[in-house]
Amino acid sequence: MNIQIEYQFETEQKAYRFLNTARHFDAQNLKVKFGRSDHHVQVAYEYADHQFDTTASDLDDLARELEGEEVK
Repeated sequence: MNIQIEYQFETEQKAYRFLNTARHFDAQNLKVKFGRSDHHVQVAYEYADHQFDTTASDLDDLARELEGEEVK
């Protein structure tokens, strides 16, 4: 299953820090890029089959650390 999440940050610097950190997460077919602006980061990956996948939770935690949030 393909998962797509977009996060929004108050500054470009925090968005860039999130982008660079999230790029190194261990997820199948992980793609991380700027979203609709330089304050948004879009993440796409394949949900791990047959095991518990913590990627979305880990991304949420990282975004929260950088004062960002998921775009609903």
